[in-house]
Amino acid sequence: MDEHNTRAVVLAAGKSSRFRWKNSKILTRICGQSMIMFPLRVLEELGIPITVVVGHRADEVKAKVEKKGVANVSFSLQEETRGTGHAVACSRETWDSDNILIINGDVPLLTSERIQQLLHLHNEENADVSFFTTYMIRPYGYGRIIEKDGMVSVVEESDCTDEMLEVTKVNAGVYVMKRSFLEENIDKIEIHSNTKEFYIPDLINSAAAQGLKVLTMSVPFDEVRGVNTLQELWAVEQVTRSNIIKGWMDKGIRFELAQSIHIDVDVEIGEGTFIGTGAHLLQNAKIGKGCFVSAFTIIENTTIGDNTVIHSHSVVQDSSIGRDVHVGPFARLRNGVTVSDGANVGNFVEVKNSFIGTDSKVKHLSYVGDATIGKNVNVGAGTITCNYDGVKK
Repeated sequence: MDEHNTRAVVLAAGKSSRFRWKNSKILTRICGQSMIMFPLRVLEELGIPITVVVGHRADEVKAKVEKKGVANVSFSLQEETRGTGHAVACSRETWDSDNILIINGDVPLLTSERIQQLLHLHNEENADVSFFTTYMIRPYGYGRIIEKDGMVSVVEESDCTDEMLEVTKVNAGVYVMKRSFLEENIDKIEIHSNTKEFYIPDLINSAAAQGLKVLTMSVPFDEVRGVNTLQELWAVEQVTRSNIIKGWMDKGIRFELAQSIHIDVDVEIGEGTFIGTGAHLLQNAKIGKGCFVSAFTIIENTTIGDNTVIHSHSVVQDSSIGRDVHVGPFARLRNGVTVSDGANVGNFVEVKNSFIGTDSKVKHLSYVGDATIGKNVNVGAGTITCNYDGVKK
């Protein structure tokens, strides 16, 4: 149930031209999760119904969102790229709440707390339009907030005078508007002569000109960073990764050189675990308590039991590792490996699609493929074991 009486419209139709890619930028992964999923998960957490406006690579974007099972989401198509105002207009048939929250699909750092604050302000003050502003030392590509005679307006950078370009207060691109206001004004937006498009900020200027109530809320720039270039993508991923690591530190996880770690959003780590320099903890990695993950190790889609040691430069993918296990250094486990409690997989060992029993040892320079090794088995150094299912005890 939408307690805010709000529908969100998420703009995801752009061509990502500044990325210089054919693919849609909003499907680019940030710490293992597609960019578009960050704002969608925030809205889902708040229980706000969502309309995603798609255009460029529409089928791919829609398929990704549907695959992730986002609750209460629908889609509208912007067939032609004619600006953000036109994108909002394309969602008109889904406007079923008193307020329409408009968000770009490329703001992965936006939090549910900030959206709640904006909605609360908007409803408490009975505003017609409310939106986020932020400050930038050297604004580039952002509309400037011009406040004069008690009125607020947004001037697009291309329309700014030299004096306006010096303004550091900018439009952050997140808006709440009364549906009644949108319905009366969305078709009145004028097309910009230089771009042949029409834009959402013109609605703010229209509301101010009509003497309607326009409110702004200032928020930190990091929370509303957009992603229009690969440099901005890099900056956002640094912030996202840093936030994830800080959260795990609060839960008792030690990172040897935190700035060197790559970690995805869905990773789980038990308290008391140590993560070494340059480790990559990728999608669906679940690491138990008191583990030691040494330097330059890659762990992906793998569950690791308590008190296990993954020695340096090991790669463990799509596997299940028990408690009190030693793996590596320079080991590779892949394609559905199970290593039982107390086992030891030595250095320069590769294991594929195999089962290794409790307290067994696979010594250095060995290869085990499509095999089942029972309890207390010692696989000697340099052994090749393939298609073996004679369980030894």
